[in-house]
Amino acid sequence: MFINKYLKKMKPYKVCSHKAWEVDPCSVLKLDWNEATISPSPKVFEAIELEAKQGRFSWYPNLDNEELRSHIANYSNVHEEQVEYFGSSDSLHEYIARTFLDADQSITIVGPTYDNFRAVAESTGSEVNFFYLTAEADYTLKASELKTFVEETNSSFIYLCSPNNPTGTVVPLEDIEYLLSNCPDTLLLLDEAYYEFNGVSAAGLIDKYNNLIITRTFSKAFGLASFRVGYCLASPQIISAMNIIRNPKNIPTLSQVAALAALRDFDYTSKYVAEVLKTKAWFGDQLIDLGYTTWQCPGGNYILLNVGSEAQGFVASLEMHNIFIRNYSHVKCMEGFVRITIGTEVQMSRVLDCIKQYNK
Repeated sequence: MFINKYLKKMKPYKVCSHKAWEVDPCSVLKLDWNEATISPSPKVFEAIELEAKQGRFSWYPNLDNEELRSHIANYSNVHEEQVEYFGSSDSLHEYIARTFLDADQSITIVGPTYDNFRAVAESTGSEVNFFYLTAEADYTLKASELKTFVEETNSSFIYLCSPNNPTGTVVPLEDIEYLLSNCPDTLLLLDEAYYEFNGVSAAGLIDKYNNLIITRTFSKAFGLASFRVGYCLASPQIISAMNIIRNPKNIPTLSQVAALAALRDFDYTSKYVAEVLKTKAWFGDQLIDLGYTTWQCPGGNYILLNVGSEAQGFVASLEMHNIFIRNYSHVKCMEGFVRITIGTEVQMSRVLDCIKQYNK
């Protein structure tokens, strides 16, 4: 077969069950991919309707949406030339890998974490080294130990997620700056997909460090997962490098429209985030009262539940009620854990009732 030689020996990025798409959407509660559990702002639907009436669907999308870029910059408190938008942060990962990674290059991924970048990096021929965090250490990163690991593996690239998925741990900004300043020849990709759920960002370091790329998404807090919109924050030099291969036609018109409308109505998103965080604390307490061991994930819209060897049966029991969660028990340093996306209190009350039935 005429296949990239690196793909022949790599493990594919594994998506979770597609079963949620096979049942009545009115009865399903999809809590396996950390998407928002409510619809996006009504302003999004209004903007889409207005765009549809303008009749430009036969055109390619806006190739240089300055208004969207400006709103992202204002939202992120950076300069416009430090922003670029893409067709999802997953797609952005691919652009980053194609721009900055080479065959036989050594990179470090801080795990356990989101697995997409690992697959993308390996497809370029890069050698991936995992620096693992453990439950025994509360999944806490020690920046000095990571620095030593990067030096020992001769890594020129680091992938770090904060808040981390699936542990929800947040890396303090002083640790991010420590890595940037002490590893000046190493490019740090900081995945801030769950930024809205903890509000801590390294965006303020972009002016000072040229070896930082921050990626974010509209798929979580903003409720726009199906529109596939993401963006990066970085120095103009890094963005210019990626724009050498970025195809601006690949960010659909309605995705741009939806993202802009969502930013204009951030109050809607902010209220949803507040409800999720309140519900997460309540739901975690309820699980503890039932005798479960939880890791309540300081950042992010999810919680980890340790069900030990029962993980597969536990997940299956909720599926019987059209509730879908993520089994992480097969992942190194996540043995026995399942991850549950947090929605509204009404939604999580339904989950809790099903867990109580499972316990009987």
